[in-house]
Amino acid sequence: MQDWSNAFKYLVYVGQLGLDLIMPVLLCLAGSWYLNTHFGFGMWIYFVGLFLGLGAGFMTFWKFYTKTVMKGQKRPDKNKPKSHSFSKHY
Repeated sequence: MQDWSNAFKYLVYVGQLGLDLIMPVLLCLAGSWYLNTHFGFGMWIYFVGLFLGLGAGFMTFWKFYTKTVMKGQKRPDKNKPKSHSFSKHY
């Protein structure tokens, strides 16, 4: 039964990853279409929308990756003072 729950968990991860990658692109292209039809920006606005959508998709992918894959790894504590070695002087 544990194998099935892991399989469903990873299936949900794949679905979430797909939505994280495609939805920002679709929303930015829909905004580009709106700007083109209502304000007459021209066809170049689709390239801007595609570029912004891909950037937003990559950012959501990176947040998903760091929360799911990297959650078991320790990150260095930024508040911890650094120790000085013999060769480091002020």
